[in-house]
Amino acid sequence: MVLYSLVVWLAARWVCPRLSASGRMLLLERFASRTLGILGVRVTSRGRRPHHEGPCLIVANHVSWLDIYVLNALGGARYVAKSDVACWPLAGAIARGFETLFIVRGSLRDARRVKDEVAAALRQGHRVVVFPEGTTTAGASVGRFYAALFQAAVDTRAPVQPAALRYRTPDGRRDEAAAFVGDMTFLESLRNVLRRPSLTAEVTWGPLVLPHGLDRRDLVEITHRFVHLALGGDRPDRSAGPRALRQAA
Repeated sequence: MVLYSLVVWLAARWVCPRLSASGRMLLLERFASRTLGILGVRVTSRGRRPHHEGPCLIVANHVSWLDIYVLNALGGARYVAKSDVACWPLAGAIARGFETLFIVRGSLRDARRVKDEVAAALRQGHRVVVFPEGTTTAGASVGRFYAALFQAAVDTRAPVQPAALRYRTPDGRRDEAAAFVGDMTFLESLRNVLRRPSLTAEVTWGPLVLPHGLDRRDLVEITHRFVHLALGGDRPDRSAGPRALRQAA
């Protein structure tokens, strides 16, 4: 894993600047698939995966640092990550090489800046992944979605696609080995993953949501409901906004 991370770091530093955007995304898919293979993580995908052509804002619940590898293995994309990642040894350089967008958590001013950067990326035809919970959970349920970055899709009229992530044992039960929560360090989380003889990451894709006639809070409601239901939550309250319910249906 360490040796392969060095290979990815070298590619991010020296190869990525010489590639087109589509070339970087293809390289990212290959690196992600290879990394998951080294870690013994198998990926299953249900539903309609994002198109490789054209912009899309992908919104997903957040369980682990593995989420990025899992989603990239199914289609390379640009990500919004917390600003701390930019300073991490090795990982920071890799993230920068693959054009990650960094956000200062808890800062409304920085959220506006990143919203504009996400909108610019969508206008350029990129896929961008955001984790609107703003933190990780153990994966049993989905937390509140923050609305700020959804405005980028409203401004650009780019489609939005929800994705529900969960990790399972070979017999189908939810596996918390991948969860990267609380005060856990990266090494502790990595150790938990490596201790599993096998781990399955399951991605359930929702339908594309076109933002025409919707605002960012409608988009939050629609995507949150899909992820909530995909993770096994209760049926939604039908008393919510009619526009969002029509889209969710």
